[in-house]
Amino acid sequence: MRILTFISFILILTSCGSDSIQTQDDQNDSTDTIPEVIDSLAFYKEKLNADPSNPAVIYERAEYYIRHAEVELAQKDLESILAKDSSNLKAHQLYADINLANLNLETSKYHYEYILKIDSSKTGALIGMGKIYAALDNSPVALNYLSAALRVNQYLPEPYFTKGLIYRSDYYRRAEEDPRKEESWERAMSSFQTAVEQDPDYYAAYIEMGVMFEEKGDSISLEYYNTAIDIFPQSIEAWYNKGMYYQTRGYVDNALSSYYTLNRLDDTWADPYYNIGYIHLIMTEELDSAVHYFTRATELDPTYYQAYNNLGLAYEKKGDRVNAKKYYLRAVEINPDFQLAKDNLNAVQ
Repeated sequence: MRILTFISFILILTSCGSDSIQTQDDQNDSTDTIPEVIDSLAFYKEKLNADPSNPAVIYERAEYYIRHAEVELAQKDLESILAKDSSNLKAHQLYADINLANLNLETSKYHYEYILKIDSSKTGALIGMGKIYAALDNSPVALNYLSAALRVNQYLPEPYFTKGLIYRSDYYRRAEEDPRKEESWERAMSSFQTAVEQDPDYYAAYIEMGVMFEEKGDSISLEYYNTAIDIFPQSIEAWYNKGMYYQTRGYVDNALSSYYTLNRLDDTWADPYYNIGYIHLIMTEELDSAVHYFTRATELDPTYYQAYNNLGLAYEKKGDRVNAKKYYLRAVEINPDFQLAKDNLNAVQ
């Protein structure tokens, strides 16, 4: 069991894309008129039939592909734009964002640097460079780029949020006795708080603050998870962490309710099923239910050796040593270094 966080820079990169180009670099050009979004591939096809090489329409289609998880098609569209006009900064930005999300750091770095050579005030590129160096664990350079973005526009939430992740990583690396550890925690919290001050709907920052308070055993973490859910009810991270909050405090019904909600949002993720199984195995001792949910977890993730071990425990408690041995052995086969399963297997031999 674990608390989900956004410490993986893969996850935070989803907020760095075409939307950031408008809000960060072109916001002074915005008007009160909100353009209608036609989310239909046929719409773009019709427009391109009239003007096949129109870069603005091709760019819009690339955004459409990204919204529908067709990233490779989006890349091809952006490559076609750049092949005809290598100075198109919006195409460079979105192409760099896509590559950064895929951790193609050198490619994304090339395109961000190209943008900054043309215009050093482009905040999307500055933030992207900050994320690259954060992913490379070069915090000083990362912070310099993020601070540069804030000098251009101090009201952007994303640089503060990314700074928070950097400071929190520093917090984790420091030994408990290091006096700078608490300073890193304070800087991380301050950065996340500043992010939500700039954008009260920046739900990822609420999750991060919830996680940090939870690690200190502070019950205020639940308020942050609930705020994240109010902003984005489909947030699997917030629902999972809320379930863990209740589970670790022994509030079985509340924990199960959170996990059931999560399963309705995404029934392909093994961890919530594992946690439900754990509750039934350890906390309520409803062994048939435990078997059901651990089995579901292994169906979704056949390498989930902890779930196989707990299946063994459930069957052993049921008095079925044959199946207990079978699942302990399976856990050891997947992870030969999993000592708990090896001990359990030896006990039923």
